[in-house]
Amino acid sequence: MATLIFHSMAASAYLWTAMMAADEKGVDHELSLLTLGSETHLRLHPFGKMPVMQHGQVILYETQAITHYIDRAFDGPPLQPADPLGQAETLRWVSLINAYVFPVMNRFMKERLVRPAWGFEPDQAFLETARDPLRLQIRLIGEAVEGQGFLVGDRLTLADAFLLPHLLFFGRTPEGAALLDATPAARRWLDRMMARESYVGSAMAIAYSAFHGLAADPEPIWGPG
Repeated sequence: MATLIFHSMAASAYLWTAMMAADEKGVDHELSLLTLGSETHLRLHPFGKMPVMQHGQVILYETQAITHYIDRAFDGPPLQPADPLGQAETLRWVSLINAYVFPVMNRFMKERLVRPAWGFEPDQAFLETARDPLRLQIRLIGEAVEGQGFLVGDRLTLADAFLLPHLLFFGRTPEGAALLDATPAARRWLDRMMARESYVGSAMAIAYSAFHGLAADPEPIWGPG
């Protein structure tokens, strides 16, 4: 049995963040598949979210708590700065990603790529109103990684592991690709993250490859400017 067991659906973006944290720390792990909303799922996570981490007798849910535990409980490269300001900046970015980035980027990707692939019309009103928030988010990401290459400081932190799944899949939309091309620092960050061993061959990388098969209208709804 692996050191860590993640209970989740395989396609959970937050599962990928937790797995990336474990891989960056060098902690072996395995996936125990959950059925969404099942009795087993709700017993592990009363709010029906995922993933849930199991380490021996320790059961944890909520990805911010899970990744913090992985960073503190195991040897390996630290995923949070040691200084108070660096820790605060990491927590700030994790909060920004959870509260602002994920709700917009994730839904935009689903409206733009997933719904058309399933034969449904996307919510055009949402796609239009998402333009300004997404431009702001990409601008802030680009500014943060311009200098030292990561969201916080000169090495990967939990903040980067939280951002990667969302920016990766948003970048598969024509609008996301255009915004990344117009923000070279953000594009370089994404390229570096995809070159890490914790990404190559991961469930996230496999899912990303599958997304290239989705039929999407290549004509952007709006541009980067």
